[in-house]
Amino acid sequence: MAQQRIDDAADFVIVGTGAGGATAARVLADAGLDVVLLEEGPEIPLADRRREALDAMSVAVRDMASQTTDGIHPIPLLQGRVVGGSTAINSGIIWRLPDDVRRDWCERFGLEKLVDETEMERVFARIEDELGVHETEGELLGGNNTLMERGAQALGLPGRRIHRNTKGCQGNNRCLQGCPVGARQSMDVSYVPRAIADGARLHSSCRATRVVFEGRRAVAVRGTVHDPKTRARVGSFEVRARRGVIVAASAIWTPVLLQNSGYRHPLLGERFQAHPGAAFVGRFDEPVNMGFGAAQGYEVPMRDRGYKLESLGMPAEMLAARLPGAGADWSKRLANLGHYVQWGGQVRMEALGRVRARWFPGASGGGVSVKYEPTKRDIAKLHDALVLTGRMMLAAGAKEIHPGVAGFPDTISTEAELDAFARHPLHRSQAHLVASHLFGTACASRDPKLGVVDDELAAHGAERLYVMDASVFPTNLGVNPQHSIMGVVWRASEMLAQRASRAAAA
Repeated sequence: MAQQRIDDAADFVIVGTGAGGATAARVLADAGLDVVLLEEGPEIPLADRRREALDAMSVAVRDMASQTTDGIHPIPLLQGRVVGGSTAINSGIIWRLPDDVRRDWCERFGLEKLVDETEMERVFARIEDELGVHETEGELLGGNNTLMERGAQALGLPGRRIHRNTKGCQGNNRCLQGCPVGARQSMDVSYVPRAIADGARLHSSCRATRVVFEGRRAVAVRGTVHDPKTRARVGSFEVRARRGVIVAASAIWTPVLLQNSGYRHPLLGERFQAHPGAAFVGRFDEPVNMGFGAAQGYEVPMRDRGYKLESLGMPAEMLAARLPGAGADWSKRLANLGHYVQWGGQVRMEALGRVRARWFPGASGGGVSVKYEPTKRDIAKLHDALVLTGRMMLAAGAKEIHPGVAGFPDTISTEAELDAFARHPLHRSQAHLVASHLFGTACASRDPKLGVVDDELAAHGAERLYVMDASVFPTNLGVNPQHSIMGVVWRASEMLAQRASRAAAA
């Protein structure tokens, strides 16, 4: 079969179509600049989105959720590999960049221009208006979220209904599989189409393997073209960049791409950070019907304690896998699947990791090595989060809690049993963690000794090379990062568009 060959050129070539890449395309294309978007994953029309979780994950989630950290206690690292990136498989949770984080970035990393308070207020308001950000409606809470609200209120906790980027949500609880009606305003149904309407071009199923440099200047992106169904290689591409290359391939794959391209900086791939979390499952006498409602519609921010609790609606087959027991015992619980909730905590961990390209791209892990190990204090915060989750469940009326923690009973039914869980130290080997918020491997700082990119997200030591994704965050946010990514990238893209306009006028 003849091999495909794609040759293109644009003012800016953007690698990645997630929160960072799509936002950059939306701003630059709106400014009249010629933009090409490159996406490794396929483009999935609404009509082709699959109900079954495993089928959907095989198409849209990188390595079918088998991408993990290295080590004897690997942590799954969840990422979208599809047009829209991880925004196409998350729950649309929106949090502005916390002001304490913004101030810290200004004071320690010299990012006053990038995250100016007035400018960020303007940008966030604009994005929220365009993407329909609002508090989860009461009629869309469903049983899982409503019971969490009940438990939080009973304990006097600072809970709130989650703010999401949705328009016309029907409560299908299919965020993970890809919203079947396009209600969640993920990048594949919002900023990517808007950029295309403004003249941008999208090449999907195109995996970038190298940024091409002439001297210190980034001039093109090369890679391979793949069949969207089989993922077999069917060709190659090269897209020339007249004004610059923007890498927005995520906190894991941005450093890998740049390392493989010969770009060097002592901090590239360093300071990897995340929000690993774990969850409890609880059974109630009353029906919960997790199949209806916002997948994640209620949360309890405990910022002073280093974590945030969230409801977590799951597809039936994934929820069933969380139930303990075997044989008749498991079947009995399965028969009551409609009576279970799942809530968990994401921890603002202090641990710092490292991302490196593997020597052999075909090796296990898809050509990447991620070293990351939570500290003892991180695990203590996780323990606290799980205990509080259990207290909320009991306060809301749960009859059984299944912690899923190695070395502890499968079932907790009373406050006394939960107290015993709270008293017993939690060890790293007992915690089953999952991480979906990843950042920090190409940190931003005006000082090249403290950051890979500067306060306009231009790479130190290179020309016309920019990084615009979560890898530029110099510290851990402690909240869902999508909105912060979009806000920071919007600001940097505006500055980039202004420079391009001045250069054209000169």
